[in-house]
Formats: sequence, structure tokens, C-alpha cells
Amino acid sequence: MNYPSYPCDALPADPAAARLLGLYPQRQEGLWMQRVRVPAGEFAASQWAALAQAARTLSPDEPLHLTTRQDVEIHGLTAETVPQAQAILAQAGLTCVGACGDTIRNVTVCPCSGVCSGCPDLTDLARRITELLQAEPGAFALPRKLKVCLSACPKACSMPYINDLGLVAKPADGGWRFDVVVAGSLGAKPATGIPLGRDIGPDEALPLALAALRLFAARGNRENRRAARLRHVRQTVGDAEFLDLLGQQFQATLAERTWPRIELASPQPGLPAKQTLHFDDGNMVIEAADALASLAGRDGIRVRVAPHHRVIVFGRSDQALSAAIAEAGLASHSRKGPRVVTCPGTRWCSRALADTQALASAVRKRIAGAEAKTDNVLIGISGCPNGCAHSGAAAVGAVGLRAGGQERWNVLTGGQGGRGPGLAGPLADKLSLDEAADAIAGTALGEPLPRLSERNDHERERGG
Repeated sequence: MNYPSYPCDALPADPAAARLLGLYPQRQEGLWMQRVRVPAGEFAASQWAALAQAARTLSPDEPLHLTTRQDVEIHGLTAETVPQAQAILAQAGLTCVGACGDTIRNVTVCPCSGVCSGCPDLTDLARRITELLQAEPGAFALPRKLKVCLSACPKACSMPYINDLGLVAKPADGGWRFDVVVAGSLGAKPATGIPLGRDIGPDEALPLALAALRLFAARGNRENRRAARLRHVRQTVGDAEFLDLLGQQFQATLAERTWPRIELASPQPGLPAKQTLHFDDGNMVIEAADALASLAGRDGIRVRVAPHHRVIVFGRSDQALSAAIAEAGLASHSRKGPRVVTCPGTRWCSRALADTQALASAVRKRIAGAEAKTDNVLIGISGCPNGCAHSGAAAVGAVGLRAGGQERWNVLTGGQGGRGPGLAGPLADKLSLDEAADAIAGTALGEPLPRLSERNDHERERGG
């Protein structure tokens, strides 16, 4: 297919071309979602302002939406307003290219990169990987999407085990090296990645990323999109042969040219304070984007979009940072509590089977007053089995379905959030919204649920 121009003059007629420009049709006839890449999770002040301008001018009745992958979405655009939105974004240096579609997606970087103590700056490496992979022939016509993430510390905040390629920085010999995890992904039948079996130096990150893309392009399934991710290549040939194939491709890629020397910058001093801003269901009113623009423009403050509906703000002192956030009108978003992550569900998505935001609201009500007990617990609520809210890897997950013509929920528990190899396992299935909210909140709070246990015992006795 011909690669579409950006910004576009008109909405592409080819759905695949539209996806490469970050566009998906919404559930509502004639309306479109525009996804915007946020490189390494960081916008300049002028870019936050441009995002707010595009939304306010062209889709004022819809909130902006934060994704699980450090992207931001504008909903409610029409075929006529899509080119206008892209023009506003492009003028501010923002791109939508590769935000969706069968290509290299936004290279995510954990928010602490280059800011927190002991965390090297990976933003330039993320940019280099993106430019390298997008320049490869066929990069915009892969079998499916390819996801790369970079973590700046062993906490692995960017979730390497649910990415196609995950690099986790660690100090070594006065510098840095990366542990590597490959070939993981979620979806209806999730599977976490596996360790490469050796660590790599920063200079090897670019050729390894290119080798992974080339192996995927050559071996990925182009006939069945349900089995077309890099991890399906691994599952087809087996772990050992997959690692051998990747190793061969890596050595061949290393040998084909002289690769640039990569030096990872140490954290900048003077920003030890941080606060996390939570946006329920990932929805951000336009005024909040204006407020983030004002914060990002201040000396001594950095604003990063984090995975899971959050924005993290760094500053020189707790007191000054709290004052700046309050002055910007964002103090209500700075709070403890779980990361309740939802996909758009039936609000916008044409594939959704259930109302994710209704269940998330019910969960929050049940947790109210005990947020500290669930601080930072990952709760993923997906409106269909695709699991876009990371329900398959969450500490507590829910997947929407239809049963007997009614909305129902399967509830999962025990995942490691993509920071480790553990996936969530089944807790209960086909629950009503109230039953699911009870199960999710109770599990997050560590409270027993005898009524749910009795229900499951009854279902097993019936063979249900």
C-alpha cells in the first residue's frame, strides 16, 4: 500500500492507511478517533497547548483520552475535521504516524527516565529506535503491530514482559547495560515474553531492535491476524529456536554497518519531588491539558505522560510542586489509590461488549475511603476479550462479554502488570456489574468474598 501523507489533506479511503495515521472509526457512525504519539511520554508546553486547541476547536464535547501506551487520543472528529486536527498537531511538531496500524508503535519510556535518582535518560534512545525502525523498508506493512519499551530501572515500569521488545537498564562497570525481554503481548490469549538470555550494551540496542523487526517481518503470520504478533512466531517454532533465530538476525544486523556509539545521560539533578495525577478512565477535560501546558512551561518542572491513565509531574521540592499543581487547578487529580485502567468500552469503541466506565465507577465507589490500602494496585477493565486495558496482566482484571443477551464480566487476579512474567488467572466468570465490582474491590483490598466463593462452588457443582 502507498504510505499516506501527514498531515492528510483528506481522510484516507483505505482503512489501513487511516490506521497508519492514528485513526480509527468510533462506535458512532461518521466519527473518528485520532491518536497522537507522545515520544517518551513527554510533550513540550506548546504541544500540550496545541492538543488542547485541536480538541477545543474541533471536538469540544469530548474529553481527551490517555492510553496505556503514553499516547493521547482526540475523540469525536469527523471526516472533515480530521485533516484540520492533524494540521494543528503537525504545526506544533506532533505526529500521529504509526500511532495505530501494522507498524512500530510509540516507543514507551518509563516516566522516571532521566529524572529520578539512578535512572538514565532513555528519551534519545527511544527517538533513535523509532527513526531507525520507521526507515526500514516494509516497516509500515508489518504482519501486525510491533511494540518496544524502555525501562530506566529494575522496577521495569514500562512493562517489558507484555511488549515485543523490552529493555531494562541496569548499572554496570560505571555505565549502563540492558536486560532484554522479547516476544510478549496480550490480546485474547495473552503470553508474557521471555528473557533474551544475555544482556546488551547501549550500542547494541539499535541493531537488536532492527533485528527483531526484520525477524517479525520475515516470519510473522500475514494470513491470520489473531496469530500475527512476534510472540506467535516464538510459539510456533519454540522458545529455543526463536532465540536462535533472533540471535542470528542480531549478529547479521550488527555486522552490516558501523553502529553509532550510544551514551545514556545520567539523571538531571534538582528534581527529586514528584506527584502522580490520576485521570479517571483516562479521560482528561480540555482545561486540564491547558493546565499541563502551563506546568510544562515552568522552570524546574517536567511533565510526563505515564502508562495507565496517569501524568507524573516532577519538581525541585514537594512544597513548590504541590503549590504549582494547585495553582494550575489539578490538585484534585493528585491522590492515592489504585490505577483503575479502562479501555474506552461502549462509550467509543465499535468492538466493545460492555461499559467499562460504569464498572470502573462502581469499583471506585466501593474503594472510597480505603484508597491508601490499594495505592498503585493495577486494576484493568477491558470491554471485550482483546484486553486492551491490560486485564490479562493486571493485579485484578475484568473482561467484558455478552451472555444470554446481557452484559457480564469475567474477573481475573494475580498478574504482575507486565513487570514480570506472571499473568492474571481466573477468579470468577459471567458476573453482573455489581458482582464484578464487589469481586474487584474486595480482591484489591485483600478482603474475603464468601458470597462470591459460594457462587463459584455452586457453579462448579452444576458444571457451569
